[in-house]
Amino acid sequence: MSERFAAASERKVISRTSAEELGTLAHIVVDVKRRQIASLVVGKGRKALLIAWEQVSGFGPDAIMIADDTALQEPRDDGEQAAADGKLELIGKRALSDSGNDLGNVTDVVFDPDTGAIQSILVDDREYPAVSLLGAGSFAVIVREPAE
Repeated sequence: MSERFAAASERKVISRTSAEELGTLAHIVVDVKRRQIASLVVGKGRKALLIAWEQVSGFGPDAIMIADDTALQEPRDDGEQAAADGKLELIGKRALSDSGNDLGNVTDVVFDPDTGAIQSILVDDREYPAVSLLGAGSFAVIVREPAE
């Protein structure tokens, strides 16, 4: 089963212990080297908090479950603050090939909701397997272009 970042946006985040809604998903942060979700950003602006992927106990079609509200953490450094601010979000970023060609814009990311593993990157009308993802920054995503 697969899930898409765009479809997960604004999904409720709920504490398994209290059954309280803790906020909504604003951004998904990817560890590019591992091609894995690193954390989720709940809320926006100064109220944005991070949840490490390891704290997610369920990623369903209606809600994301976490153990309890102690899993929500304030950004601890500039990198986490950039993530909380959405500067590391892949969707909407320009996609460049490893040879510098403009490929278009990242329109979505497909992932496994059980493991957080990235499965593919959608750039305009093309789909690139996760292994093609080479890097990501505040300006662009770098994708290995397949040999023709």
